[in-house]
Amino acid sequence: MQERKDGPSFFDPKTIIAVAAVAIAYYGWNTYLQKKYPGYGKAKTEQVQTAETTATTPATTTTGEAVAERKSEVVAAPTAEEKTFQFSNDKVSFALTSHGMGLRNFTVNNYQDKEKNNIKLGASDKNSLFEMRFPGDTKAVDFNVVEQAPGHFVGTAQAGEMTIKRELKFNAENSSFTNTVTFSGNNEELKKGFSLLIPESIHVKGSSSWLFPSYEHQDFFVGHSGGKHETVNFSGAKENVAKDLTQASLVSASSQYFAAAILDKSEIIPDVKLTADVANKSAMAEMTYKPVQVKPEMTFTSVMYAGPKSIDILKAVDPEMASLIDLGFFTFIAKPLLYVMKAFHSWVGNWGFAIILLTLLVRLCVLPFNIMSFKSMKAMQKVQPLIQNLREKYKDDPMRLNQEMMAVMKQNGANPLGGCLPMLLQIPVFFALYRVIGSSIELYNSPFMFWITDLSAHDKFYVLPVLVAIFMYIQQKITPSTMDPTQAKIMAFMPVVFSLFMLQLPSGLCLYMVVSTLFGIIQQYLIMREKKA
Repeated sequence: MQERKDGPSFFDPKTIIAVAAVAIAYYGWNTYLQKKYPGYGKAKTEQVQTAETTATTPATTTTGEAVAERKSEVVAAPTAEEKTFQFSNDKVSFALTSHGMGLRNFTVNNYQDKEKNNIKLGASDKNSLFEMRFPGDTKAVDFNVVEQAPGHFVGTAQAGEMTIKRELKFNAENSSFTNTVTFSGNNEELKKGFSLLIPESIHVKGSSSWLFPSYEHQDFFVGHSGGKHETVNFSGAKENVAKDLTQASLVSASSQYFAAAILDKSEIIPDVKLTADVANKSAMAEMTYKPVQVKPEMTFTSVMYAGPKSIDILKAVDPEMASLIDLGFFTFIAKPLLYVMKAFHSWVGNWGFAIILLTLLVRLCVLPFNIMSFKSMKAMQKVQPLIQNLREKYKDDPMRLNQEMMAVMKQNGANPLGGCLPMLLQIPVFFALYRVIGSSIELYNSPFMFWITDLSAHDKFYVLPVLVAIFMYIQQKITPSTMDPTQAKIMAFMPVVFSLFMLQLPSGLCLYMVVSTLFGIIQQYLIMREKKA
C-alpha cells in the first residue's frame, strides 16, 4: 500500500488560526479574572505574604512608599469616626454628633402628635439639625467635640490652614441654643462661606381635597434684615422648591404649631437657600455666610430654637423670634386678641371656655355696628315698594330715576351701604380671630368637654359643623333682607357650604363659629322684639 504524502499538516493555516484563537481567549479570560480577583493565579505563599503585608500596614498610612506601592489604586479620604453626645430633659432630647455638630433625633418630649408619638423636628436621613458644612460639600465638617457641661458643647476642626471652633450652648429654660463659630489662622478659604442647615421631612397632609381641606401646613419662614417677611409653603407644593434669598436674618422650617429656626446675630448678614424635594418628601433651609473680606480671626453668632410656637417662649428666646407665629395680614388685631384669650384662660383654666369668652367679647364690641346694619336693612326693606314704583314710573329716564330714588331713601333714612359697611368693618376682626384660634399652640391637644378632646383637631363626630349650618340657616331666616328671590335661593346654600368647609378645621375654630352664630341669633331676636314693642 502506497503512503500518502499529501495528508494534513500541523502547519495548515486553519489549524494555526484555531490555536491562536484559543490562546487569545485563554489569555483574555485570565486577564479578566486577575482584574476581578486580585489574588487569582498567584501562588499560595505569595498570597499569604501579600495579606501579611497588608495587615501590618496601617489603613491610614500616607507615606511616599505606600503611595508608590499602590500607584494604580485611588483611596478616598478617611472620614473621622463619629462621636455622639446624648442630652435629655423634660422638654427635649437629642443626640449631638461630631459630624457638623448637628442634632439628630431631636424630640419635643412634652408634646405628642395625633398618633401619641413625641414630636420630632429636623428629621432627615442625610443631614442633622443645625449641622455645619461648607457650601457645595456633601458631608459636614468633622469636629473634635468636648462636652464641658450638660448641653454645653465645644468642637474644634481644621480646614487647611484654618482652625474652626464651634460652641453650642443649650438654654434649658426656653429650649434655645447659643451658637458661636470662630475662624482663625489663614481664613482665605472662608470666602467660599459656610452654612448652617435646617432639614425637615414633608408630612403627609390629612386631606388634600378642595372640598374638605386640611388646616395643617408646613412652610419656610424667612425674615429679612429690613423687617420684610416671606413664607414659602412646601407641604402643599406640586413641584420641587428652589429659592435663593439675600440678607436674611431669620429662617425657619415650621409646621402649624412647631418650628426649628436660626436667628442671625452677626455683623455679616447671611443668605438663605430654600429647597424641597416633593418625590423624596424632604425639605432644607440653608443659611450661608459669605464674607467678602476676611480677617485673621472672625466670629459668627446666632440663636437657634426648636420647639413649640408659643409666643411667650419665642419672645423669651428673642423678640424677633415671635414673628414665627404668622397671624396673617391683620396681625395688629390678632396679637391683642391672643393675649386676651390667654388672660381668659388664666381665669377659667379651660381653653374651650376661653374661646367662648373671647368670641362673646368680640361680638359685644361689634354689636353697635350690627345694630346699625339692622336699622339700615329695615329702612331699605320699608322703601322697597316705593323704589319699585319709581322704577316703573321712570323706566325710560335713568337720571330722573336715580334722583327720585335718592330722595326717597334720604327721606326714610335708608342707606344702601348701611347694611354692608358695618359688616365690612367686622371682617378684619373675624379674620384675625380665625388666625389666632387656628395658630395657637396652647390649643394643641387641649380638651374642652364631652367629645371634644383636642381643640386643634377636627370634631370627630362633626357635631359642631352641623350646628354651624343649623344656626346660620336660622339666622338667615330671621334677618331682614332686601335680596330678590334668586339671590335668596343662592344664599340658602351658604350654611351647607360653610358646614362642609369646617368639617376638617380644628374644633376650636368650629366652636368659635357656633358661639358667634348663636350670639347673632339671640341678638337678632332681641332687636326684632324691641322693634315690635
